[in-house]
Amino acid sequence: MEIFTIHGAGIAKHGEIDYEAVVKLAEGLNAADPRNFRTEAGMSAIRAELDYAIHEDPMKAHRKLNEAKKLESSALYNADFGKD
Repeated sequence: MEIFTIHGAGIAKHGEIDYEAVVKLAEGLNAADPRNFRTEAGMSAIRAELDYAIHEDPMKAHRKLNEAKKLESSALYNADFGKD
C-alpha cells in the first residue's frame, strides 16, 4: 500500500483515493506496475477532461492494466524472432 500511496502522491486528486481497495485489486501485478497504474489513472482523468483524479480513475486503471496483463500472458512468442 505504501508504494501505491507514494506513486499516488504526485497526482492531483479530488476527494480521497481508497488505496486499500486499490491494493486488494493489485494481486498479480509486478513491481513496475504501480507507476503504470499512476500513469493510467492520470490518463483516465485527462480523458474525462478533469484536472484531477477521482476514486474511479484508479479503478479504471486497474481494469485496463489487468486486461493488458491478460493479453501479455497469452501472447505467443516466436523463439526465432529477430534471427537472420
